[in-house]
Formats: sequence, C-alpha cells, structure tokens
Amino acid sequence: MERHANYALVGAASIALLIATLVFVVWLGGSAKGSDSYQIVFHGPVRGLSVGGEVQFNGIKVGEIGGIRLDQRDPNRVITDIELTRGTPVREDSVASSESQGISGVSIVQISAGTPSKPLLKTNDHGKRPVIPSKPNAMSSLLQGGGQVVASATEALSRVNKVLSDRNIANIGGAIRDVRMTTAELAANRTMFAHAGSALAKLDRAADDIQGAASSVRQIADGDGKRAFADISQAANELKSAVHEARGVIAKLDTQSADIGTTTIPNINATMLALQETAESLDGLIRGIRQSPREALAKSRGTELELPK
Repeated sequence: MERHANYALVGAASIALLIATLVFVVWLGGSAKGSDSYQIVFHGPVRGLSVGGEVQFNGIKVGEIGGIRLDQRDPNRVITDIELTRGTPVREDSVASSESQGISGVSIVQISAGTPSKPLLKTNDHGKRPVIPSKPNAMSSLLQGGGQVVASATEALSRVNKVLSDRNIANIGGAIRDVRMTTAELAANRTMFAHAGSALAKLDRAADDIQGAASSVRQIADGDGKRAFADISQAANELKSAVHEARGVIAKLDTQSADIGTTTIPNINATMLALQETAESLDGLIRGIRQSPREALAKSRGTELELPK
C-alpha cells in the first residue's frame, strides 16, 4: 500500500508542475502580446544607452530598450529595438532622441508625441518593426560642433590681440590727442570769430554814420567840399562792401574750421587789425565833421590806407 501511495504522490506532483508550466507559458505569451515593437535608427554615437534602458513618450515611461546593435552596412547607424506599452500613440511624425539623465551618464530614449492629426505608425506589410525617425540631441550637436566653435573663438581672440597691439594702442592715443588739440583750436577760433563779428558790426555802423554826416553837411559845402564828401561817401560804401565780404569769409571759415591752417589765422588777424584802425580813423573824421564841418573840409587830403587782401 505504501508503494502505491508514493506513485500517486509523484504523479500528482508531476501533473501540478505541468499545469504550472502551461500557465507560465500562457502568461508570457499574454504579456508579450501586450506590447508594441518599434525600431529606432540613430545616426552617430548613442552615449549612455543600454539594453533595458528606459523609453519615455512625451516625458512618461512607456517601455524599455530591447536591443542595440550596429548596422552591418553602415557602422555609423545604430539600430535600437524598443518595446512600448500597447496603445502608445506613436505617429508618423513622432521623432526619437537620446537624452542624458543628470550627471550619471545614463541616457534614455525620448519619443515626441507628434501631430494629433497624423496617422499612427503601423507595422509594414513585410511584418517588420515600424521605424521611428531620430534626431541628434543638443549635447551631441554641441560636441560635434565644439571643435569648430573653439577654432572660431581662437581666431577671434587672435584678431583682437592684433587690434590691441602696442603699436595700435599708441596710434589710438595719438589720434585722441590730435582730436583734443583740434577741439581746443576750434574753440579758440570760434571766440576769435565772435570778436571779429562784433568789430564788423561796429564798422558797419561807422559807415552808416559817415553817410549820415556827409548828407547833413552837404548843403554847406561847395567846390572841394563836394568832392570831399563824394570821397567820404565812396569810402563808406567801399567799407560796407569790405565788411560784407569779411562777414562771408568768417562764416565760411566758421563752418570749415578744421581746414584753417597756420598761415590763414595770421592773415585774418592782420585784416581785422587794419579794419579796426580804419574804423577808428573814420570815427575821428565823423567827430571832426560834426564839431566843425568847414575846418574838417579845409584840411589837407590824408594818406590812403589799403586793407590787406
């Protein structure tokens, strides 16, 4: 009896183990059918990705990496197989990229949601996994372009050093000193022009006074007196013309002060001095005519004063 009982126990255990095995196989099959398989082709290195790594869809974990291998035809292409939770809405314009997680160096696969109006990415007619297009991440782009950026920065610094050489700095300092000297000369010239304008205004008034005085005593003069008054009137007209021309020259020089040389200023000073002396002489003549017209007319003809041109 005991021997038969042992056989029955062994048989029952075997049947139970077989049933458990069948249940496990069915469970594995059900879990496999609960995921969608995709393939991602990365162009270039995929730093930090590994089998079993996390796959996120729009920031949410939806699967993991099932395998990573190089393309046999092009080693620059890295083929990555991923398994996503069934029903994950991967669309035709969804894009995958690798993203680094902090300073640990571990990377994950990030899939964008795409446009809601686009159709879902499905398995092709040959039964192959749908391929999700990829794009390089920001860090990879930075590392790839880092060499060019460093070269450009080095060239820029070299140019800056050339511009800031000792010779150029000395030239810039000299130019600044020249500008300061020119500014000081312009300020002095403007002051001189202001005084010259005041002197010309006085000469203009003196010419008007001469004409007025000549008109007031014209009735008491005859013979040489008439000629004298004519000469005085002519001199007054010439003086007014000279004043007008001098004003024009000063206005032109005032707008072109930067072109005034060392020889122009002394000539202007000499001209203004002569005009001042002429104004004083005419002023004395006017006072003499007003006080005693006949005595002024009886005086001998004076010397002529020629203004420098």
